[in-house]
Amino acid sequence: MAAGAKLSGRRLVAVIIVAFVLVYGVVVALYAISDRDREGCVDEPAPGHAQIEMIPTAVDASAERTAVTFTIRSFGSAGGEDGLPVEPVTLFVDGADAESTFDFEPGDPPSRVSVRLISSGEIERWPFDRHVADFTLVMIAGEGDRRSDIPVNLCGEAHVPGWTFTEEQVPGDSRVEVDGEPVDRILLTAERSAATIAFGLVILALMIVLTVVGLTVAIRVYRGEKKAEVTLMSWIAAMLFATLPLRGFLPGAPPIGSWVDYLVVLWVVAGLVASLVIYVLAWSRWAPPGEKLQP
Repeated sequence: MAAGAKLSGRRLVAVIIVAFVLVYGVVVALYAISDRDREGCVDEPAPGHAQIEMIPTAVDASAERTAVTFTIRSFGSAGGEDGLPVEPVTLFVDGADAESTFDFEPGDPPSRVSVRLISSGEIERWPFDRHVADFTLVMIAGEGDRRSDIPVNLCGEAHVPGWTFTEEQVPGDSRVEVDGEPVDRILLTAERSAATIAFGLVILALMIVLTVVGLTVAIRVYRGEKKAEVTLMSWIAAMLFATLPLRGFLPGAPPIGSWVDYLVVLWVVAGLVASLVIYVLAWSRWAPPGEKLQP
């Protein structure tokens, strides 16, 4: 009987070690592959088209904003051989949270402009939330009756820790019109990276493990299978107070009231409180007469 229990214990330890190694390998691999797309703007724009590099710099999920910088790499038909504009150029960004009209005079170097795009998403669904910024880019060259639209080719890269980005162009479906024709919309979607999701799920799993361990110890002591010791109460209480720091350590800072609070954190706290209550009852039941609660 003792030999069988010893063998089962070794198997349990081996399973825990293998599971730890697998989880560690998956998290490290996901982090290693979640690097930026370093391709950037490598292709030449189509003839007569302007080229604008777009680089997302930050995602404010709670405020529903995505910070983006635009750099004009080519003014298209409005640019000279030196790449500088030969006539006045205006870049208009529709979908930002502030005035986003940028003017370039002939000979002005292409400067970098920054905007905060309005995005839509549900941060309460962390870490599976996605935030979509719906915007349009319009470039106009010339003045007065000589004003004309310059088609824009969008390119770029992104490196915002914890996020991945995808871009989609929706043709002919926009509230912005040029010469009576709607301008193509651009959908910039930000989602949590696989490494961030794995990190958050591991933290939640560790919180659940704390509850399972606490309940297991408390129940076995209450049933008389283990000795009731006062010092273990402080151990269970310490695990209870460790829950909130672990909750705050979740990447991306999900707001209070997210699904993780209703499905995980609340029940982890309840389980640890139950563990403490069961252990107090066990101590009252099995502790030797005269033993005080405080050692």
